[in-house]
Amino acid sequence: MRSSEPPLPECLTRLLAASPTDAAAMPGQRPARADDRPSMHAALEAVLLRGCVYGVSGLVWLFVTVLVIRHLAR
Repeated sequence: MRSSEPPLPECLTRLLAASPTDAAAMPGQRPARADDRPSMHAALEAVLLRGCVYGVSGLVWLFVTVLVIRHLAR
């Protein structure tokens, strides 16, 4: 019985057939090193950006809450 799907490309077939140890040794991929972790600068930048987003979000919630309370007080 034949399937109606076209065969996989040769490179994809080799990738799917490779064992995990073979995949680690494939050319074109860097070996994972202990010093490949993200930099402190990127972490600090992410924390500051997240803090700004949470801060602006909190101010918007506060402003909307004040407007709702002011509207209900009238």
